[in-house]
Amino acid sequence: MGVGAPSPLPRGGIAGINRLVGAKLEIKEIVDNIGYCGLLCNLCHLAKDCSGCKSDNNTCARYLSDTGCYQYNCCVERNLNGCWECDDFNCGKDMFSDSHDLRLRAFVRFIKDEGLEKFAEYIIKNDKNGIKYGHQKDYDGLATEEDVIKLLKTGRRSSPLGT
Repeated sequence: MGVGAPSPLPRGGIAGINRLVGAKLEIKEIVDNIGYCGLLCNLCHLAKDCSGCKSDNNTCARYLSDTGCYQYNCCVERNLNGCWECDDFNCGKDMFSDSHDLRLRAFVRFIKDEGLEKFAEYIIKNDKNGIKYGHQKDYDGLATEEDVIKLLKTGRRSSPLGT
């Protein structure tokens, strides 16, 4: 898959995907909509106004800012499909800075280690089991990247004691 416009996820996020026929198509729809930084663009809380960073309708505020989105600019410049293909990940810049949401770093690390399709499989499986992806949903607010990856893989949050 080269850098370019993804096939858009049906509006309604994963619920829209579930109306499609076949698990492989579901996975493909998720994979095609993973942004350069690891965000699932069409499941973003701003998706009603934006078709994702790889589309011609990229209205992401970070992309449109004066400095632009570092991850977008870097991946396009290097002809990468996403930061998971970069030898310099984790660069610690912009969306991967310590002050930003660590789930994106965790998602990219997971994709780098296990692949896009496996990531999509877990997102779909967890959604069907009540673990929701999105702004201020289940993958947000966890303490470490390892906690995010554990939730992704197991579909269960760690207890307060980390067990």
